[in-house]
This record gives sequence, structure tokens and C-alpha cells, in this order.
Amino acid sequence: MNASTAVNERVIKTARVELKTSDSAKDTLKQAAAVIGLDLSSFILSAAVEQAERVLDRQRRRELSDAEWDRLNEVLSSKAEPTSALVELMRGYNSNGYKLSARRRKNGES
Repeated sequence: MNASTAVNERVIKTARVELKTSDSAKDTLKQAAAVIGLDLSSFILSAAVEQAERVLDRQRRRELSDAEWDRLNEVLSSKAEPTSALVELMRGYNSNGYKLSARRRKNGES
């Protein structure tokens, strides 16, 4: 849902959002709303939803510079030796990734 959909959609609106502001901020908001032909509530809701969508979009996707992208691909492409912690963790699993029973680990079975 985008901001204009949230404001213009013909849905039953039952949720309330209340806020307090200064007289000067309210006047500024009313003037701006009038310029684009919206009532104050629609203007505020539209601006708030647009900002919320930007925040959530940035949270969902990370943007990398060209240098960061190149470094990420370099790291992902390079062959890394397993750390001792990983080796220790994987001792309890067979080559297919299944956890071994305690008896089989003790006997060195796979």
C-alpha cells in the first residue's frame, strides 16, 4: 500500500491517531494541505505514511556503494577455511548434515 492508497482508498476507517501541536505548526500544515487540495487529516496521514514507507523500505533493503558491492562479492567468492569453532560444532554432524547420536560420535562413526 502506498501513501496515496492509504489516504484515497474507500475503506471504513476505525483507527484513530491523535497528536498535539503548536498553533503555528497547525497553520503551516493547513496551508500546505490547502495548496494540494487535501484536508488536514488526509495531508498529515499521507505525509506520515510516505515517511513510514521510506523508513521500512530502507530497513528491508541495504544499499551498497560500488566498492562495498565489490568487496562483498570478493568475500563471498573466496574460499575460506573453517574456524575452529565451526569445526567443533560440525563434529556432531555427518557429511549429509544430520546430527549424530552421542553413541555414534563417541565411536567416531559417520
